[in-house]
Amino acid sequence: MIQLHPNGPRQPHVHVLGDFAKQAAQMVADAILKTIAQKGRCRLGLAGGTTPACVYSELAALLPATAYGQLLITWTDERVLEKVGQHPGDWQPFDPESNLRTAYAEWLSKVAMPVENVLPMSLSGDAKVELLRFGRAFHEQFDGGLDIALVGVGEDGHVASLFPGHPALDVEDSVLAVHDSPKPPAARISLTLRTLKQAETLIVLARGKGKADVLARATRGDQALPLARLLEHPRAFVLLDGPAATGIVAAAMTALTSGE
Repeated sequence: MIQLHPNGPRQPHVHVLGDFAKQAAQMVADAILKTIAQKGRCRLGLAGGTTPACVYSELAALLPATAYGQLLITWTDERVLEKVGQHPGDWQPFDPESNLRTAYAEWLSKVAMPVENVLPMSLSGDAKVELLRFGRAFHEQFDGGLDIALVGVGEDGHVASLFPGHPALDVEDSVLAVHDSPKPPAARISLTLRTLKQAETLIVLARGKGKADVLARATRGDQALPLARLLEHPRAFVLLDGPAATGIVAAAMTALTSGE
């Protein structure tokens, strides 16, 4: 593991991991257990997409069974899809593209996760109905916030369902519905930038060379990117594989050789 502190507004902690899935999962597990030890519970927001999936598959072997009763799980964003289930424990009917199904298939179905401790973002194809349901439950069960927020990164610099130049970036509520996502499907529910930045710990997960340029720009503070705005978080940890880190490493080497 290589740790970098690139130039940027808050200098996020950047970790380049040799075994991305195992090392990232260990860091997430350590953060969960530390939070439970300090607070008696941990409110965790899961990211969607393919990169977090490999991390979730490793987490099943890392957390003790006793941790799950003190773990509250929701998502940082979700696709609003027609084919869903009635409750999170009944995860097989959920659409294959749903973030909930991915988390259950890779992790939650393999452990003793109490179904009442899991808050889905979407249970139907109606974004307006699901926004109201989730918004109320998020405030009741999670006190409207997270201890740990996991987010992935799009090649355009989007995080959760918050896209560059989209008016959703400036919404001040805790959660929002996106009806015109530039990436299919169009309808999504997402925690807002404000809610993500208020999480006690932010963990960004990214793999692949296709993310290298946008990650380098974000860590330099390019405010056109939602990721850069999120990295202003005082406890932001960016976990990368080697290819995703190439832009950041190149920038760090240039700064070192130029004496910056």
